[in-house]
Amino acid sequence: MTTNDRKAKAQAAGKAAAGGGANVIVVAGIVVVLAIALIVGGVIWSARDTGGGTAGGASQLPDGVTKGEPIEPFAAAKPAKDAPVVDVYEDFRCPICQVFEQSMGGTINRLAQDGKIRLRVHLKTVIDANTGGESSAVAGSSAVCAADEGAWEEYHSALFALQPAQETSAGFPTEDYTQAAEDAGLSGDRLTAWQECTDKGTYVDYVKSVDDASVKAGITGTPVIEVDGTKLSWGALVDPNTRTADTATLTKILTSGTVPADLVQKQ
Repeated sequence: MTTNDRKAKAQAAGKAAAGGGANVIVVAGIVVVLAIALIVGGVIWSARDTGGGTAGGASQLPDGVTKGEPIEPFAAAKPAKDAPVVDVYEDFRCPICQVFEQSMGGTINRLAQDGKIRLRVHLKTVIDANTGGESSAVAGSSAVCAADEGAWEEYHSALFALQPAQETSAGFPTEDYTQAAEDAGLSGDRLTAWQECTDKGTYVDYVKSVDDASVKAGITGTPVIEVDGTKLSWGALVDPNTRTADTATLTKILTSGTVPADLVQKQ
């Protein structure tokens, strides 16, 4: 991405935050702040690109995926052609994404595994843009490496659980990736293959291409969930005190492919 591209990306994020767009949320690890944000509904952590350095990856693409396109972690479930398409935009370092995943991730994954929805995950680098680092891209790459070893869901959950409390350019400590892989059940040859893939930054460039494509499409923050192209105000389905979701309503919305008018995210 060129400097001009990054400036354009930052300007797009700024506009979204300024006038009816995505809310810019500063998180200090205080549950009350998250709870208030969730009550508002449709919380989004907006990107502000600072033009920080990027080391680049190995330019490899996941099997069956083209540059800039999302990964479909449960494509093997072979959902019906008319199954609703659910697009999730998230960043492993985004605090609100952690709330989203811990409250709704299990339900979304199960529906995808059962073939009731077609799940497409857009790995973004919002926090990299804010801090100038590239830990979000590396984290996303490591998750795709885990998907190569058949441990997408387990690793995905384990890495979110290890999310750093503070947002700095350093991001995840390197050892946390290995810890997440072990927590996900990878061992032996599978762990070795995952480690080599992660150490090489195999999919870093791919993750960045997905973020670039989503920004061009107008998605400048995280988390965002779309159901057949309509944004769902997911925060309205989460109890701000317990962080538990109304999974019955969520399931109905996702499997029907229709977001009720009062739950359409306006941003």
